[in-house]
Amino acid sequence: MPLVIFVDDSETALASTRMVTDSMPISVKQYLNATDALREIQGGLKPDLIITDMNMPVMNGFEFLQGIRAHAPTARTPVLMLTTETRDELKQQGKALGLTGWVVKPFNPTQLKQAISRVLRLP
Repeated sequence: MPLVIFVDDSETALASTRMVTDSMPISVKQYLNATDALREIQGGLKPDLIITDMNMPVMNGFEFLQGIRAHAPTARTPVLMLTTETRDELKQQGKALGLTGWVVKPFNPTQLKQAISRVLRLP
């Protein structure tokens, strides 16, 4: 089963994403901050997909993405940004850093399922 990591400093957001993914054929691990998630990834955790928020304290989504890309085992792991940010310049910056896609909050559950399924090539 594919492993999907969700990183968001909001417990409410994590609970919302969990309600969407509970019926999907994936394993989910959630983190309230990017520092802990990156530490585990650098320690050997190998997710099939990473979904992160943009605006988080200590380490924002782009800093987290840079850490993921700098780590050889996750240099090509798909990363989706799940955020309220919609500015084109941020989307361009994310793409330049290797971001796979952008999902805007508040999200429609079907939209999030489709984004995950598309990236993981689920039926």
